[in-house]
Amino acid sequence: MKRTIYIVDDQSEVLETAVVIVRGLVPDSEVTGFAGPHEALAAVRAKPPDVILSDQLMPRMQGSQLLEEVRTLAPGAVRIIMSGYVAMDRLNVITSAHQYVAKPFDALQLKELLDRIFAAQQRIQDEGLKTVVTSLRSLPSLPQVRHTLLAELADSYGASATIGQMIAQDPGLSAKVLQLANSPLFGRSFLVTSPVEAVLCLGTTMITAVVLSQALFKHYNVLSHRESSLRRLWSHCWETASLGQIYCREQGLPHAAGEEAFLGGLLHETGRLILIDNFPDRFQTACDAARRDGSPLGPALRHTFQTTPAQIAAYLLDLWGMPSNVVAAVSLLDRPQDEKASKFTLASALYIADQVASRKSSPDAFPPAEWDAEYVRSVGGDGDIGAWQRNEVEGVRRPG
Repeated sequence: MKRTIYIVDDQSEVLETAVVIVRGLVPDSEVTGFAGPHEALAAVRAKPPDVILSDQLMPRMQGSQLLEEVRTLAPGAVRIIMSGYVAMDRLNVITSAHQYVAKPFDALQLKELLDRIFAAQQRIQDEGLKTVVTSLRSLPSLPQVRHTLLAELADSYGASATIGQMIAQDPGLSAKVLQLANSPLFGRSFLVTSPVEAVLCLGTTMITAVVLSQALFKHYNVLSHRESSLRRLWSHCWETASLGQIYCREQGLPHAAGEEAFLGGLLHETGRLILIDNFPDRFQTACDAARRDGSPLGPALRHTFQTTPAQIAAYLLDLWGMPSNVVAAVSLLDRPQDEKASKFTLASALYIADQVASRKSSPDAFPPAEWDAEYVRSVGGDGDIGAWQRNEVEGVRRPG
């Protein structure tokens, strides 16, 4: 499949080099360079690209502003910011890009990024998901936090201290990071009292989960819908994340799986937020249908949109560059048996955590989805959901 890629940079030598590099990385593609944002916008109107890469610092229009325009004109296009340097305290301003690429380019990393983007687009086989994705007018764009800020965690104590100080400036984020660091899950014999200590204790994946989820819910802070409470949805996500980590540990999965379960749990309801933001009336139609039938909301949403919030969330997490295991686990939330696993996996933990959390801290006012006891037994788990609820209590009280 031939891809259309646009590159925008006001420095002619950089632009020419970038075009040559990308053409070499993606041979079967149409790569066009533009020296200014207005020329690029005209091209987007004439032919929406699959991907657009834009320099951030340009005289007539910053890249973030350009990509904001592209978001409206071509919501299906993947938007990437290129920059040699963006100050840490400016990262949250760039919310119009799906990805952040540093200049000068690392050809291997850029190729991996483009390959992942095209793979995510190619995986949209379901027509309902494709229809929803291509008609979105708004899609949250938060990966620069992960790629630029959190990547520095592994470099030095100084980097961790800087990130900890940034987190300390946000009371809500700081509280969540400290809450997690002092969770019984970790069985620490000491109290973590500062965000800097928390960053050092938790590591990249866990901090990524908290930062991204907090940024996501802030992105939707002004979202108002009578059928959805952000506070309620956040509580459900936090509960799912915590339970997912507990179940991974209790079932003997690797430590990394527990961290990935936490990340997936915090972000698994992203699709619901996207649907409410982009299609409030159709979302309400689904709610009305579920209420008339006295049924869970999930089937009504599937009927209305011909896809599910979990599938939409998985697509976005794929674009954000989240771990493939997390993307897969989120995509399987509606049909975990499609994994065809014969043993307990990350997807199993996330499915069970979501089910238990829905009964303990429901994301909405509708009945929870039906529990698939046969699937749980097929992966070696107890088919009684009550047993998992009891294990959850024991798991919190018995630190690992």
